[in-house]
Amino acid sequence: MNNKETHVKHSSKLQYTVLVASIVAAFPGIALAQNADDKTPQRVVVTGSNLKRVDSETASPVQVLSRQEIEQSGAQTVAQILDNLTSNDRGAISDLGGTNSWASGATGVSLRNLGTGATLVLLNGRRLSSYGFADGLQANFVNIDSIPSDVIERVEILKDGASAVYGSDAVAGVVNIITRKNFRGVGVKASAQQSLKHAFLDHERKASIVGGAGDFDADGYNAFAHLEVYSRGKFTDRQARPLLPDWFIRMNPDRDAMSTGSVPGNYVGRYPANYRDPALAGKSINVAAPGCAPENLKGGLCFYDYWQDSLARAPAERATFLGSGRLKLSGEMTAYGELQLAKTRNNYNTAPPRSNVNGVPLSWYDSISGKMQYFTDPQLPVGHPKNPYDFPIGLNYRFADDRDMFKNVGSSEQFRAMAGLQGAGLGWEWDGAIGHMGSKARQQQHLYRDRYAYYDAIVSGAYKFGQTNDRALLEKMFPEMGSHGEYRQTFVDFKANRELYMLPGGPLQVATGVDLRRESFEHMSSDNVLAARIVQFSGVKIDGSRTVAAAFAELAAPFTNQLEGSFAVRGDKVIGQAGAVVPKVGLRYKANDMLMVRGTASKGFRAPSLPETGNGGASWFNNGYTDPKRCAAATELRNILNTGNAADKNMALTAYALGCSVSFPSAVTPNPDLKPEYTNSFTAGLVIQPMRAFSFTIDYYNIKRRDEIAVKSIDQTLANEDRLGGLVQRDPLTAHDLDIARRAAELSGKTVAYPIGPIRTIAAQYENYGKSRVSGLDLDAKGRWNLGDSGTLNVGLELNHQFEYQQWDSFANAYTVNYVGYRGVPRTRAVAKMSWELGSLVAGLRANYTNGTKLAWGDLDSTSSIEGCASRGVSKDECRIASDTTVDLWTRYAFRPGTTVSANVFNLFDRKDPVKLYPGGSLPLRARTVMLTVEHKF
Repeated sequence: MNNKETHVKHSSKLQYTVLVASIVAAFPGIALAQNADDKTPQRVVVTGSNLKRVDSETASPVQVLSRQEIEQSGAQTVAQILDNLTSNDRGAISDLGGTNSWASGATGVSLRNLGTGATLVLLNGRRLSSYGFADGLQANFVNIDSIPSDVIERVEILKDGASAVYGSDAVAGVVNIITRKNFRGVGVKASAQQSLKHAFLDHERKASIVGGAGDFDADGYNAFAHLEVYSRGKFTDRQARPLLPDWFIRMNPDRDAMSTGSVPGNYVGRYPANYRDPALAGKSINVAAPGCAPENLKGGLCFYDYWQDSLARAPAERATFLGSGRLKLSGEMTAYGELQLAKTRNNYNTAPPRSNVNGVPLSWYDSISGKMQYFTDPQLPVGHPKNPYDFPIGLNYRFADDRDMFKNVGSSEQFRAMAGLQGAGLGWEWDGAIGHMGSKARQQQHLYRDRYAYYDAIVSGAYKFGQTNDRALLEKMFPEMGSHGEYRQTFVDFKANRELYMLPGGPLQVATGVDLRRESFEHMSSDNVLAARIVQFSGVKIDGSRTVAAAFAELAAPFTNQLEGSFAVRGDKVIGQAGAVVPKVGLRYKANDMLMVRGTASKGFRAPSLPETGNGGASWFNNGYTDPKRCAAATELRNILNTGNAADKNMALTAYALGCSVSFPSAVTPNPDLKPEYTNSFTAGLVIQPMRAFSFTIDYYNIKRRDEIAVKSIDQTLANEDRLGGLVQRDPLTAHDLDIARRAAELSGKTVAYPIGPIRTIAAQYENYGKSRVSGLDLDAKGRWNLGDSGTLNVGLELNHQFEYQQWDSFANAYTVNYVGYRGVPRTRAVAKMSWELGSLVAGLRANYTNGTKLAWGDLDSTSSIEGCASRGVSKDECRIASDTTVDLWTRYAFRPGTTVSANVFNLFDRKDPVKLYPGGSLPLRARTVMLTVEHKF
């Protein structure tokens, strides 16, 4: 970038900052009186520090979501609460799309586009157990679905790096979920939501009960327990089909397609070249087997509607528990304990499996033996009861005997038990705890073939085609397989703080502490997968353990009444491996009661995870990638075949997929020599309160991460295949490739063929090679006006504007294109809130805004570039995603003391999903939805 471009870029940022500040400062400013009940402020610990302070505005930007704000948003789960954050990039793993994930059945959170491994999630200031599986076989993360939502008092979001306080993983920010502390009596709450037009859409139910005894201040103790259950409804792809807009079907024509893998099936093959009837010799066979239902016969072939079995929305069942107790002991000492339990289950139903009789070997990489594995579906031998020919023939068949059998079930159990003591003495306040936590996760399914039992059942005739076979036989052919994972941590920690002496602006405070953690992790595929018995399913076998010791110190120094500095340093050491020492410095200058200037500079780190440094290895299957060396030919072959008969048109879909939507295995091995990832983080901001009733903050952030642990991306690897010296391994042209080319030649008279064979596999090892950098602006404005007899008015605005999000291209040895403005990385997200309170009635509106983006996800997305759009018949004006705004309504009424009823209407004006003219993507099914909630405290 030249100097002129740099000047223009920074000038643009400055102009935007000034513009936003001016707009907010011009907010309607009639100075209406606040409530005059000024109470003596209490010193509390604010997320991002171990020091107690009176005011919540620190040098670091911290956003606080109160219990009332959470209720007004209508969020049913912690995931929905965090989805409302403008700083949450929403790119983390979700249990809604977990069927193809290595961490099936879980949801994470990612701030600043830096991933689940860069966002630390705390419960009441301490770490939670990581999920039993790792995100992408790499990042240990907290499954936020395991946290109950109705017991939350508030959520504090620290929006800058905090490794100097909390250690690893806090480089993008910290989410601290704080629960109730002093509950008495019994409370019950129930809510239900669904779409107003179609009851099966957005169908969710939740109920909770909480009970507590004792008043901590008056009785010297308090204990409570909270139980919450949640259920999410399901619906199939076929149910959703009538609701899908024309533009989505245009981009995804397979949504209207049916499969030739059917019941009773279609015969597929060729007459032998030396067949006794010369008129038939060498001719292809593609004809329906006898017995096909008339409504499924089209063009001489038998079809099956596989969309009737697959779920467009997976159901979820969750039960979460939180119990807490505090007891005053002698003097200043308090004992406390906490128990958190969770059990979750997600079902991902899929279409029943089908045979694959095109003669192409199915391949997968066995990461345990380090060898490629191959399996070719058997043809029906001569004499088979279902073979009417006098030579072997393939039967394209759907094994739909027991459709409900074929599902992917992701389930988990999680716990955290801890006990501690708090006290004061000799001028110190101290807190120490010991605890144990863990998570077990399982992924189980029936879908893939057992290479031996499947082959024997087909060839021997034990499987009866066209009939309903015994479940025991089906379970031999398609056995239960999957994986299990377990994370365990035992910890002990101790911290203390005190005032040292007075400075001109107040007491100099110090906090210090230590913690020790023992962690272990295991992720193991089932025995049949590890034995390479399961066709086209690669395995994982990773385990590891480590001990982490850490110490930290923190100072808060009010140099004057206006200027305060905060300083922190922390050292973490993985015994026998890498360690890190990171500092943080913060300054805040309070010019007057209306203006405060603040900023932080810090270093952060993420220690290599146990999956990245442990023992073993893993392999997985990649789906839906564009093969740069085959896609152009695949597109041309598809266009030719679409001019033929029904069988040709069905082959056209396959021909295109073999080059432009390819699947292949990858393998990765851990690396014990990895270094930690490091970040440099900088923030600068203003806190402005032009009147007592209104204030806003505006903060700039800049995070640069280096030594990122990763494997080279699939897209980059394929785009640079010729420079990688065999990293991409290919097979020769397959018989299926040649058959497609022959048929295209028959139809067109032209020679069109794939120029190279399909991808066999890509292999890699984790390494420290990546970099990334993000920057942007956060805005948070709040106002509260007492309107006298007319009630109280609350307004708020939260906005995130991204300037930069770039990753490192190790091939070009430079940063990639700035992804801000591309699909999935909108430049601006904003939430505007307004509520009105009058006695027992509260009502409010919430507007959610996301600005428009390009259609492509990046510069390697040739399908959705301007040129790619043109080749797909999408105009330049359509080759983007428009901005999106929705409005939600909320109201609550207290009928009598202890009983409240509330209602939320999401998407009040029934705005449809933005048009996204690219293949794939989530189903555009947004609709107006209502939720009713009843709460009562006895």
